[in-house]
Amino acid sequence: MDDGAHLEALEHPIPEQTLRRIPLYHQILAEMQARGEAYVSSRHLAQFFRIDDTQVRKDVSLIGYKGKPKAGYSILGLKKAIEEFLGINYENTAILIGAGRLGSALSQYPGLAQYGLRLVAIFDNDPARTGSVLGAFTILPMESLQRVVRSFDVGIAIVCVPKDAAQSVAGRIVSLGIKAIWNFSPTQLAVPSDVIVRSENIALGLAILSHYLKRRKKDDSAAAATARQNPPQKLIEILAHFQPKRESLVQILEDTQKAFGYVSRDSIGHISDFLNISRESVLETASFYPVFRMDPPARYRISLCRGENCARKGAVEFLEAIAKELHIVDGETTPDGLFSLELVPCRGLCSDAPTVTVNEKVLDVKTVDALVRELSALAHSQNPS
Repeated sequence: MDDGAHLEALEHPIPEQTLRRIPLYHQILAEMQARGEAYVSSRHLAQFFRIDDTQVRKDVSLIGYKGKPKAGYSILGLKKAIEEFLGINYENTAILIGAGRLGSALSQYPGLAQYGLRLVAIFDNDPARTGSVLGAFTILPMESLQRVVRSFDVGIAIVCVPKDAAQSVAGRIVSLGIKAIWNFSPTQLAVPSDVIVRSENIALGLAILSHYLKRRKKDDSAAAATARQNPPQKLIEILAHFQPKRESLVQILEDTQKAFGYVSRDSIGHISDFLNISRESVLETASFYPVFRMDPPARYRISLCRGENCARKGAVEFLEAIAKELHIVDGETTPDGLFSLELVPCRGLCSDAPTVTVNEKVLDVKTVDALVRELSALAHSQNPS
């Protein structure tokens, strides 16, 4: 069961982005408490995420906590409410399988205990590692797995094994009754619907960072090569509706994209001048929110869900087919401006997985061949020659 499906199963389902922010709220509050601070406003918390303070209030209301008018939130009270909401104040026992470099580093990470996770054993199937000491643990052979799981009532398994061993390890974990897997292996795990899997795809994270670094370099080169022109009249009219304050940035970007179809590099420069902040700050904010486009929108905007459910049902094959057919990758547009491709977060359309949309309309294709035929038909309709 992937993260998105688990959220739907919660008694009080909340948006995934909210759930991702809540642990970060806890970290911020802990730092403020350590400095001796007693209250915090929603506006102050919003600054850490570049969101509106009304969103913070919505997030906190979903936790079930209320602040005081004018005073804000009690740091101690909100921190404890988050701990209760996340289950941090309840101890969960965990095992770690795979004592390589990543597994060894994770086993020594003090943050596990801070979030209610008690590591009770480390396992590996390499005879050269079993029996050796790692921190406070003696690395155990896999033959001891069943005994430890039953003795300690283990709730979570942390998997740090190579890709080709991950699925068999997951099957063994599930057979012992463990219902939560924290997966650091570079592969998707197939598990029963009542088992929660949280996958940390390091390779995907590096790929995304590489993409944004490439975009940043392109933006810097473009900025250096072109002289600043006067803002178009339509942008002047947009800016006239705002005070030159940093908190107006996201709304200005939204209005700019609505007016022009995208946020151009020139617009970013004009907005930074108006708000008296760096161009890099505007670009960073625009890049942070997937909704903002910094290239002219293609006639056909292809979006492919990157959620775990879609990945299990062939999204990678679909992505490769699109890239081969159109000669573009995530974030790019074909030279003729007809097609663009982007990987997007899960939109909850799991019944259509793997989900591919063109201009927000879901394509009714279930095979790679059908997808290629659909894209070829669209391309041919625009270039019949």
